[in-house]
Amino acid sequence: MSEAGAQFERGLALPLSRSLERAHAPVESTERLARLHAYFVEGCGEDVRPALETVLQQARQVRDGCADDDVGDDLASAWYAAAAVVELAAALELDGADVRGAAAAVAEACALPIPAARYVLFSQTAGNVRLLELPPLLAIEIQLNLLLGLDVLIDASVWRQTTSGIECVLALGASGEPSRRVRAEAKAVLRRRSRLSLLGGSQLRSAPVNRFGEPHAAIVGRCGSVELDVADAFLAEAAASMSPIIEREHLLEHSSARERTLVAASERRLMRLGFDLHDGPIQDVLALAADVRLLQQQVYPFVLENQREVAYGRFEDLTARLVDLDRHLREIAHSLETKSVLSRPLGEILHREVDNFAERTGLRAGLEIRGDPDSLSSAQRITVFRAIQEALANVREHSGASSVEVRVRARRSAIEVQVADDGMGFEVERALAKAAQRGRLGLVGIAERVRMLGGTFEVESAPGGPTSLKFTLPRWEPLGS
Repeated sequence: MSEAGAQFERGLALPLSRSLERAHAPVESTERLARLHAYFVEGCGEDVRPALETVLQQARQVRDGCADDDVGDDLASAWYAAAAVVELAAALELDGADVRGAAAAVAEACALPIPAARYVLFSQTAGNVRLLELPPLLAIEIQLNLLLGLDVLIDASVWRQTTSGIECVLALGASGEPSRRVRAEAKAVLRRRSRLSLLGGSQLRSAPVNRFGEPHAAIVGRCGSVELDVADAFLAEAAASMSPIIEREHLLEHSSARERTLVAASERRLMRLGFDLHDGPIQDVLALAADVRLLQQQVYPFVLENQREVAYGRFEDLTARLVDLDRHLREIAHSLETKSVLSRPLGEILHREVDNFAERTGLRAGLEIRGDPDSLSSAQRITVFRAIQEALANVREHSGASSVEVRVRARRSAIEVQVADDGMGFEVERALAKAAQRGRLGLVGIAERVRMLGGTFEVESAPGGPTSLKFTLPRWEPLGS
């Protein structure tokens, strides 16, 4: 989109001067949103287009809800541009030229001067609720990139107080690593000291990000082409909108230890079950197989000659079934081990699991992985593996399917998993209730694992099929990691 963004900004220079007089050249509301949508869709990836279509529908609702054509058109256009910027930034399809082009698009649609359009775009984008659904570090990065792309700042950084001092959460811009003056500015903000007494008339500007009325983080930047008071206004807007993001990160950070403890406890139980299988039922099966072979030798002389072939075949069948049972129990015991899930690439583990499933069942099984699943945390890796494992077990035991497809998509904001089969299907609520009553908690267990990590889980099915199990896990990494 970057070249299109630059062309859009250049092409609007003359029309914008005329569009300030709204009455002279009115633009239909449908044309405004359509032009904005066409601009943002041009050149973007296929994966982002559905999200932009959803944003367009929501913008139309904003326009209709205002009950005033002029006001509704302006608000809907600004709202659409901000939401589209967030979606493109989350998909890593936005750069500085695109941001400036987006501001120019807002200026044309709302008949605003470029400086005003840039502030409207930033305030709408920084306050967009979609940012709260993204990993906090990604949401902060989007806000800083907007400040740079709109030429408000040359470089920008976010700092926070820790038990050992202050740390830089994220730094972007032309200056590279933050200087000592930038660090001193951040320290002054976090300690409520005056900026002017520390740095005089410096081009550095800053704003505190408050939590319960106290500075919890600080934004520091070096002014670009705008006046200092304009930069201060942008920074104040950024700090206000960053506060709930910092709060969400704080809650995630404090809950991550609890999640790790819960997942670790669950894995210890599964590992203990694997050891119990190996030391108990597997050994019993081996002993039973030995007894069957001994019985075969002892009984064989007493069997009538014309019945010996039949008896021999029956004993061989029993022995083969015991061997098969031993193999299945060993596969289950091995699958309950967590070490391999954490020490080997997740893609390799999933391919092995799907291939083994296809070999055991004779069903057609496919696996599609997009993105980098190995960037997940250990708890997320275990949850993805266990959920797919349990879903395939349900397909094998209950679906009557001939094929199953597993799709894993690792995005920057979330990881999405889908397991779909062409089986007979079922009534979801009724089946889950019966399974819970009987103590068969496979799907319930998957849902609980996903819920523990803050994700969403759903099963779509109906009698006659097909069946689709979907879950999404949010991505999160500590700030400053």
